Amino acid sequence: METFKIIVQELLSRTISVQAQNMEEAIEKVSQMYRNTEIVLDAEDFIENEIIPATLKNKKEVLIKEIIEYLYEDEKKNFEESEKPNNHIFCKIERLKTLIN
Repeated sequence: METFKIIVQELLSRTISVQAQNMEEAIEKVSQMYRNTEIVLDAEDFIENEIIPATLKNKKEVLIKEIIEYLYEDEKKNFEESEKPNNHIFCKIERLKTLIN
């Protein structure tokens, strides 16, 4: 008989309303509330669950990171050549890269 590693994941989610000057400040306020346990997700916040082989999740994460890295390098050149516009896709890719690392 073989041993398999299986990942059981649950997604909990809650929308929090917060007043702030901008999105970054709003995210920081909610992050602080979460760290201070003012926000605690529970069974009422359940959205979905997923049961997947651990090897599949690892392969998926590696592939996503490779794609993000490629897009990051490719779009960075275009971003710099375009005089760094605020609405360039590179800004989103850079944020995504930070989030997944």
